[in-house]
Amino acid sequence: MKRFPLRIAVLLCLVCGTAAAAPVPITEAGGRELRPAEAPQTLPALAERLARLEAQFQSQGLLALLNEIEQLKAELARVKGVQEELGHQLAVADKRQKDLYADLDGRLKTLKDDLSKAAAAASAAAAMATAPAAQPPSGLPVAADAAPSENEIKAYQDAFGAIRANNYKVAIGDFQTFLKTYPGSSLAGNAQYWIGFSHFSLGDHKAAAESHQKLMQVYPTSPKVPDAMLGLARAQIQLGETKAAQSTLQQIVSQHAGTKVAESAQKLLATLK
Repeated sequence: MKRFPLRIAVLLCLVCGTAAAAPVPITEAGGRELRPAEAPQTLPALAERLARLEAQFQSQGLLALLNEIEQLKAELARVKGVQEELGHQLAVADKRQKDLYADLDGRLKTLKDDLSKAAAAASAAAAMATAPAAQPPSGLPVAADAAPSENEIKAYQDAFGAIRANNYKVAIGDFQTFLKTYPGSSLAGNAQYWIGFSHFSLGDHKAAAESHQKLMQVYPTSPKVPDAMLGLARAQIQLGETKAAQSTLQQIVSQHAGTKVAESAQKLLATLK
């Protein structure tokens, strides 16, 4: 059943109500009905009243609709703002992660260089073993870390092989054994560095930071100190210690200017600003 328009429905109700309340018509002789004088004014009054009611209804309904639209607009603006902020944070985090991985790849490429150096040191140690022992002019004994022995190099290469195989837990144990067996080795600083590197690769950033700090304290003259500082900064970033990481990176840039490590530190520092 179709619904009547609101205006017609209201009008009918008013007309019916008025008709029910109207005086009973008087019938003259001859059958002609007489109605009150005010009857002709009823329909215009009802129409005017209906117009006022309709205007009031439309005004209130439109106002409520406008208020609801404004609330939806405000909520949409808020959601868009949150979305843009999350997008910005995601972009920054993604760039920082890419920089970290790029630098990590660069460090892995140096592994071959370390192996080549170790092989050269092994050859040098073998040559020294066959040559007559030379006494230093001062009569003091030759320093224990003057050149790594063949056993040292083999132990170092075995531990390093675990890193190339991405077996970082084994690498940590092997390098720790190396340091206990050869504490005065010229490769001790390198071994300590790869321990920190392995901890970082396993996601243990706290242990990585402690290991790199130990290298800097126990082996301050090791050529791996700049790399350890960079590794420390990376661990500090992952631990949420942004200010400490910035300080470490600034030290690298100032103390080791012109090196690849300083260049990596500068790039990483830019992502923290």
